[in-house]
Amino acid sequence: MSKKPCTHEYLASNQAGKILTCRECGVVHLHWQNLSLRLDVEQFEDLALLIAQASKNLSRQNQKTVRTRPMLSMVT
Repeated sequence: MSKKPCTHEYLASNQAGKILTCRECGVVHLHWQNLSLRLDVEQFEDLALLIAQASKNLSRQNQKTVRTRPMLSMVT
């Protein structure tokens, strides 16, 4: 383990969070609100693929079904 501190590089950031990497350690840092994950590059790539697939499936489901809010009725 290196005693040298990590040099973080931004991979992406937005209002939801940020993703940084340290090329020396091979670690990806995912910061999302109060959650912080440290993943090696392979774990991060697997997580990214999983999230992308889930997002694609969710989009397909939303196209098939029209979501409507239940109507409230006033009972007297």
